[in-house]
Amino acid sequence: MKKPVFIIIPAHNRKSVTLKCLENLEQNGDLDRYYAIVIDDGSTDGTEAAISAMYPAVTLLRGDGNLWWTGAISKGMDYAQQKGAEFIIWLNDDCITAETTLRLLVEHSCKNPGVITGSACYFLETNTLYESGAKGRIPVMARPSEIVDVDEMSGHCVCFSTHIIENIGLPDAHRFPHYHGDSMYILKATRAGFSASILGDARIYHSGTVKSEIQDFSNLIKPNASLLQAFKQFFFNKKSLYYCPTQFFYNTEKYGFWRGVGLFSLKSIQWLVKWSWLIISQPKKQQNLDVLE
Repeated sequence: MKKPVFIIIPAHNRKSVTLKCLENLEQNGDLDRYYAIVIDDGSTDGTEAAISAMYPAVTLLRGDGNLWWTGAISKGMDYAQQKGAEFIIWLNDDCITAETTLRLLVEHSCKNPGVITGSACYFLETNTLYESGAKGRIPVMARPSEIVDVDEMSGHCVCFSTHIIENIGLPDAHRFPHYHGDSMYILKATRAGFSASILGDARIYHSGTVKSEIQDFSNLIKPNASLLQAFKQFFFNKKSLYYCPTQFFYNTEKYGFWRGVGLFSLKSIQWLVKWSWLIISQPKKQQNLDVLE
């Protein structure tokens, strides 16, 4: 029989990536050990049909494209609770877990039910360990055999008891619809008296960009967009790390209201300068930008 552990995987329009994630879980035996839920947030690339055909034991929950990461995770957590879950695992579909990773996370969580346990994160392409958590404002990582306490961390691959959900509720999908939904939920838990740790022996391998730069979001500037439209797409689009409402709430919640407002204001100026330089330095795109509306 499967253990009352539910793996929650958000997905949207990257079928091959999601299928590779499920294939990895199957090879590791995790699909036999635990329940898996994929929240398909309105994919149009055949993700749902492919999962149904290849992994019929995986539960599929549907969204309309407006759940984003935090809404999808919350939907999966709520469903898992209703099904009697004792432990939850967040897993992003662009992460490949080592063979023992999920078992180690679950074992550590069972022994320490008040602790949110995260994995040590490596770049898939270079096998390089990177910082996936923070203690205060200091980024931290966990090397093999280490267990490092943190205040917040990435939600790439994290395990925790549903007792924590009963105490602090679900992640805040309104203020943190996509970015920071994971780290702010973990920060909320640690401030409520729970603990969070990165388990150095529980390894995952992340494909692609981890620490984004502003130029990584240049694809949000649509062809023939005006400067005003380009500005909105960068700073008021939930796909962007620089989505202003989320950044405002992140800073004010983490650092307190007035200090957070000050930090947000300074960062906003820095982002605006970088964005302006990005616009100026891309002449081909600049030619497509009409006069400010």
